[in-house]
Amino acid sequence: MPKTSIIRQVSAAGAAVAAALVLAGPAPAQASTTSPVTSCPNICVLDARAGAHPDFDRLVFDLSGTGLPQVRATASADGTYHTAGDDEIRHLQISGKSYLLLDVSGGAVALPSGPDAYATPRVQSVSLPSLKGVELAAGYEGNVTFGLALGDHSQYKIFTLTSPNRVVVDVYH
Repeated sequence: MPKTSIIRQVSAAGAAVAAALVLAGPAPAQASTTSPVTSCPNICVLDARAGAHPDFDRLVFDLSGTGLPQVRATASADGTYHTAGDDEIRHLQISGKSYLLLDVSGGAVALPSGPDAYATPRVQSVSLPSLKGVELAAGYEGNVTFGLALGDHSQYKIFTLTSPNRVVVDVYH
């Protein structure tokens, strides 16, 4: 049975959970010269979920595997990003007024299938005050890039949590 996913949009009161959105396309496969990886070799990004709080929107990436990744954020005014694998400049598919690119590294992967597959749709819109969408943009040799579409505000905080392992992004209103 295939794994399905939703990004949850929670109101400030925490009452509403949005229905699953249609998968916009398959997650990109990791570059490999051998057979495809179907279990987590180090750190796998499993899904992304978002919720609204009184002063910020929170995006959480759930992880499996061992350890925590390094996360680096870069602002992009127009949603363009540079791919390491094929040395091209690409554009995010999600719409926003500004963008934040997250490079999750340290052996991180977003698998297209298997028990540790990335289950959230590759391109996902959300309707929160500051966070407008998230996109799995690229994956290459232990690095995964996500694009976040933002509204009017772009102040943010990124941190990791354990038990279970997660990457958290707070985008302030």
